[in-house]
Amino acid sequence: MKQIRTATEQDIEKVRAFLVQAEVSAEGIESIIDHFILLEDAEQQILATLGIERIEKDGLLRSLVISPGVDQTNLLTLFKSAISLAKHKEISRLYLATNKQASIQFFTMLGFGQVETNELPVHIIGSNHISQLLEKADPMFMVSQIEK
Repeated sequence: MKQIRTATEQDIEKVRAFLVQAEVSAEGIESIIDHFILLEDAEQQILATLGIERIEKDGLLRSLVISPGVDQTNLLTLFKSAISLAKHKEISRLYLATNKQASIQFFTMLGFGQVETNELPVHIIGSNHISQLLEKADPMFMVSQIEK
């Protein structure tokens, strides 16, 4: 049986190890651990993570790591849980960056729309995460308005 829940301070090391193993930056997760959604198996092993980095009144989705065998239903529930968490944390808009054209349809189904890099707010474009992404690749950006 799989469970989706919000991470707590007790999960910091477990989440860090999961991200490092996937070669994803774990930088700063201790300060945003309560903005992480975890998918776990019956033995409480992490199968997937999705974090929200709060930047002013907006959020940036990051640290999406999915183990093999996680199906689309679980992935959809993970994203819906992150959107609910964003609403609970009073985040106005959620941004994400992707380099996979195939994921655009999935994100569109979740209410995200494409946005050009030059349309991103200064506080998003200036974040460490986005700055690092732009140095390495030419990602596509998407945004979703979080309904109150």
